[in-house]
Amino acid sequence: MAIRQRAARTLLAAACAGLFVAAPLVAVAPAGACPIGHLADPITGRCYVANSGVPTVGGIPCIPGQHLGTCLSILQNQSPPGGGPPPGAPWP
Repeated sequence: MAIRQRAARTLLAAACAGLFVAAPLVAVAPAGACPIGHLADPITGRCYVANSGVPTVGGIPCIPGQHLGTCLSILQNQSPPGGGPPPGAPWP
């Protein structure tokens, strides 16, 4: 009886370990999900063309999941056009 329980526990542990190892493999998208010349966005999983007129800020491409935060911070820290005092005038 003890051998049967030990075998059942071992089998159950092996099955759980197998599911634990195989679960990430099932959730991963196939490597060839995007057509040739396209890249997959790591956040949304959508395919996009790397050099298709992606907006850039300071030469950094603003692609979600890669450099979008950097682009937004650069844009946020830039002064707006016409902002500030006129040239040669004191700051109010």
